[in-house]
Amino acid sequence: MDMQRLQTFRTVATLMNFNQAAEVLHYSQSTVSAQIKTLENEIGILLFKRIGKSVRLTEAGAKMLVYADKLLAIKEEAVAEVTGRNTVSGLLTLRMPQTMATHYLPRILYDYQPRFPGMRMDITSCALHSLEHELRIGTVDLAFLFADAIGANNLECELLSIEPLAIVTHPSHPLAARKTVDFKDLERQVLLFPKSDCGYRMVFEQALATERVTPATVIEMNSIEAIKQTIRAGVGVTIIPEIAIRINVEKGEMARVCWADDLETGVLMIHYKDKWRSPAVEAFMDTMRRFVSTQQGYMEQ
Repeated sequence: MDMQRLQTFRTVATLMNFNQAAEVLHYSQSTVSAQIKTLENEIGILLFKRIGKSVRLTEAGAKMLVYADKLLAIKEEAVAEVTGRNTVSGLLTLRMPQTMATHYLPRILYDYQPRFPGMRMDITSCALHSLEHELRIGTVDLAFLFADAIGANNLECELLSIEPLAIVTHPSHPLAARKTVDFKDLERQVLLFPKSDCGYRMVFEQALATERVTPATVIEMNSIEAIKQTIRAGVGVTIIPEIAIRINVEKGEMARVCWADDLETGVLMIHYKDKWRSPAVEAFMDTMRRFVSTQQGYMEQ
C-alpha cells in the first residue's frame, strides 16, 4: 500500500475537504482526487461519501483512518530508528479505563512526554470485546484494565497493583447509615454502572446474580464523572475505584457504604504475546510500573 496515498487520504479525512488538503500537501486538487480514487480501487471500497461540495468518511473510511494513522506512524518511527534521529516520533495508542486516565495519567505523562516530545498519543477507554484483535493487528499498542484476569491466551497480562473499590451513594441514602451492607441490601435499589471502566463491574454483577438480587433498575453510563454527579444528585448506588471518590467522600458529597467485605480489583497492563514493542512503548510500560509502585506505597502510608 502506497504511503503517499495514505498520507493524502489521512489529510483529506482530517480536513474533510479536497481543496484544503491539496493546499496543505502542495498538490493540485485533481492529484488529490486521483490518489484517493486509486486507493479506493486498490482496496475495493469507497472511503468517502461525496455530498455536494462536502465529504464524509464512510464506515470503511473511518476504519481505514485508524490503520492509516498507525502505518504512517510506524514509517516515521522506523525512519527515526534507522537514521539515529534523537527525536522519536510516531503514534502511541493506548486503551485505558477513565478512572485510570483521570487519576494516573497526568503524572505519568509529566514524566514520559518530555522524554518523547515527538510522540503523538491516542488514549481511549477500554473495549474488552475487541481488545485482543486490536492488540494483535497493532491498532492498539498497550492496554490497561481494572480486572483480576482476562481469558485470552495470546495476551500477556502484568499485574501492576491492587486497587481498592468502594460502594458509594448519596449521604442521605438509607444505606449510608447502615453499619453493615451486603448484596442482599441492594435488592430493589437503583444501581449505576460504567460501560467501559472494565472488569470489576462484571464480577460485581455476577455476584448479584449468584445472590439472586434484583435491582430496581440498572443505569449504564459512558462517563465515570456522570455517574459521580448522578450520585451527588441523590440517585442510586454504584461501585467505583476508591481513588475516584476519595475527595468527594472527604467533602461530604458522597458517602461510602460500609460493605461487609473488602472489595478490590487488579490493575492490569496488557500487550500481545511475543510481539515486538518499540522503545517508546517499552518506556511507557516502565513509566507506568514506576508510577504505580510509587502510588501504591503512598496509599499504604
